[in-house]
Amino acid sequence: MLPLPVNEPERLKALRDLGIVDTPREACFDAICSTAAALFSVPVCLVTLVTSDRQWIKASCGTEAQGTPRDVAFCSHTILSDDVFAVEDATRDPRFQTNPLVTGPSGIRFYAGVPLSFEPGLRLGTLCLIDTKPRSFSSEQVAQLQALAEVVTALLRSHEAKNTRDRASAALLNTGTALRDSEARYHSLADALPQMVWVVSAKDRITTYRNTCFRAYYGENQGRHKRSSSRNHPDDIERMRQAWHEAVEGEHTFEIEGRLRRHDGLYRWHRIVMIPILHEGIITEWLGTALDIDHILSAQKALEETTDLLRLAQEAAEAGVWEWDLRSDVVRLSPMSARMHNLPYAPDQAEVEISVEEWKAQIVLDDQAIVWLIGEHALQHRSTFTSEFRIVQRDAEGAPRWIQSIGRFVFDESGEPIRCVGLEIDITARKGTEQRIAHLASHDILTGLPNRAVFYATLERRLIELQRDGGRAAVLYLDLDRFKAVNDTLGHLAGDKLLREVGQRLRMMARDTDTIARLGGDEFAIILNDLDETHDAGTIAQHIIDAIDQPIDLGGQTTTISVSIGIALVPDHGTDADVLHCRADLALYQAKAADRNTFRFYTDGMDAAIESRSRLEFDMRQAIQHGGFVLNYQPVIDLNTGRVTSFEALLRWPHETRGLVSPIEFIPIAEDTGLVVPLGAWVLRQACREAASWPKDVRVAVNVSAVQFQRPGLEQSVICALAGSGLDAWRLELEITESILVQDGEAVIACLHRLRAMGVRIALDDFGTGYSSLSYLRRFPFDKIKIDRAFIRDIADPDTAAIVRAVVTIGERLGTAITAEGVETEDQLALVSQVGCTEVQGFLFSKPLSSTAAMHLLEACKAKVAA
Repeated sequence: MLPLPVNEPERLKALRDLGIVDTPREACFDAICSTAAALFSVPVCLVTLVTSDRQWIKASCGTEAQGTPRDVAFCSHTILSDDVFAVEDATRDPRFQTNPLVTGPSGIRFYAGVPLSFEPGLRLGTLCLIDTKPRSFSSEQVAQLQALAEVVTALLRSHEAKNTRDRASAALLNTGTALRDSEARYHSLADALPQMVWVVSAKDRITTYRNTCFRAYYGENQGRHKRSSSRNHPDDIERMRQAWHEAVEGEHTFEIEGRLRRHDGLYRWHRIVMIPILHEGIITEWLGTALDIDHILSAQKALEETTDLLRLAQEAAEAGVWEWDLRSDVVRLSPMSARMHNLPYAPDQAEVEISVEEWKAQIVLDDQAIVWLIGEHALQHRSTFTSEFRIVQRDAEGAPRWIQSIGRFVFDESGEPIRCVGLEIDITARKGTEQRIAHLASHDILTGLPNRAVFYATLERRLIELQRDGGRAAVLYLDLDRFKAVNDTLGHLAGDKLLREVGQRLRMMARDTDTIARLGGDEFAIILNDLDETHDAGTIAQHIIDAIDQPIDLGGQTTTISVSIGIALVPDHGTDADVLHCRADLALYQAKAADRNTFRFYTDGMDAAIESRSRLEFDMRQAIQHGGFVLNYQPVIDLNTGRVTSFEALLRWPHETRGLVSPIEFIPIAEDTGLVVPLGAWVLRQACREAASWPKDVRVAVNVSAVQFQRPGLEQSVICALAGSGLDAWRLELEITESILVQDGEAVIACLHRLRAMGVRIALDDFGTGYSSLSYLRRFPFDKIKIDRAFIRDIADPDTAAIVRAVVTIGERLGTAITAEGVETEDQLALVSQVGCTEVQGFLFSKPLSSTAAMHLLEACKAKVAA
């Protein structure tokens, strides 16, 4: 049993005093329902008043019902609280699952109601929304519904004010009769009235009678006297004086609205009426009444403000209003709506009328059918409809303009549709934004090419077509060679410009039937459609390689870039998108391994190669964890003294089943996976620990990978290795390659300066094989330059010898030692000595040695010197 409001007797009395129950329908209340139904897109909206036994419907939209029993009404719950009462799905709410309004023909699923309160806690009825399908109700919608409820409450107060005025007029007439019949009876009646009543003598303006309400308003201390000051608001005095003069002169009733000052100084609005009382044809007294209408005017002001707010919201949203009269087929448009359709109207014209055929002709022909279909569906289901369509009027750029229209049909008492009302908004800008967002979501911002998501969706769709219709296609994966070096050397802006140029060249090479995409970074992909032969894909790939290889102008600086391509054929290499992706990627990996700037088709053996690589990576992780790596040391000999000055630490991996794994095989995997970081830290610790047992004048050289510079922790690893071994910093030599310097030159140089400040020596390894680093020789004082073995192998060639001699000269000028790597013959030794190298390293002197063998070599050298 639903509890009653705690103030139920007072609530029912206020409802009876309102006198509105069972009165005819009023257009102003129905308009609120229609507005709410359109605003919240619900089929039903009600204004209800809850009596002792029923819910009476004062106004409605979407239903012809007059009321329901109170015990099943949702609104009986709403009036129990000042808050909005919402039920998002009645079939899931235990309070309403068996309610006949839910299980019966009404089929209520959603309800939201706000109480109509005259005073706090005095809730007479509700403004409520109903739908036949579940829905949520946001806090913003709650605020909107409460605002509309204020409008309904204001209308109810206006009804109350009318009743009060009618009662006051009737009471006034009765008062006049009482005065004529009996002054005592008059006083008794006047004191019972809710408004002020007084009598003023016509001759000297003395107040001869004041009722209880009058005395309470002006204060009990006022007796029978002539007023010494005006009780009227200063702004009303002149207006009221003029009206009073006209009433006296014309001997007619004085009626006016003005503000009267209460005994506490507060001014309140009153409806003032003064009736002349005649005695033998002469006015002897004036009978006055003043009804407090301050709350009524406040309610009217609130109504006006709410109406203005709704109008402002409509104007701010640039929404037009339209109404279609189904009986006359006339469509009425507000000025805003007419302006959207470029229809002429006068500045003071409230609406524009056109025929429904003219209105329909405003819609682009291709959109008319769907708009009418949506409307017919809404008519059939008595629901609100929303449609978006283009109109024949175009914007300044000649593009079609888009309109969003929201509407609802209105039915008469017999259930026949009589009109359709709605709002419309120009959404051209929104449509343009949506199109731009859709383009950004599906295309790469830098190159304008389709992105990865579009590429895979297109590939999936194309594979379905090929399986259905037959045919051949190819998937090409492209990766720019050494793009990072160009990007880091010339800057990111130049790198972006290069990527845009590559994208443009790919567009020029592709056919209309092909799909090009940028997958990210320097990776691109192409779907080649309608291939006749397998070699067609190879021919196109070679054309792409040749096109990309052409010089590129990057704003005054010319550079070149190459590309590697992996190719998977459909259906030869698969008909599944994921399989083709993997196989094209494998082919790309092989192309980059084959010295780049080439293409490779997928072959069956590539899977095995990748499997082998994955297995090697797994074994490498195990070897790092369980100490599976060892260090060998190759001596570096001083040409002047013949002594061993240092050893280069060389990493070796004796695999349990594979035997000795070449560094050429496992180092690239370690760099690709980042395993080179923990592996490099181990090499530093082990090399320093073993070198600590050598003679104090013998150094150890450790190679450092570019990946170690890119990851944090290199400097910390060096510090820990030195501290843990006790090795002097000057005895540790770090060897870096030229390629490291171009990856992030400024950061690398800064790191090298910090390491050198510790006392660690820095050597430039494999000089002459990478990018030109002469500028870095000037910017960083390397302790040693090691000439790559490729130059030593060909040093008998005069040109090669000249290059080596030039490097030696640079080293001498910079005070840098020069080491010749890969010396394997006496002739090579003689030539490197002749050109001025200070140190040599190679098989002529010693192959890489184990730690024990290196120690024996040092002992033998010491003994030889002693002898």
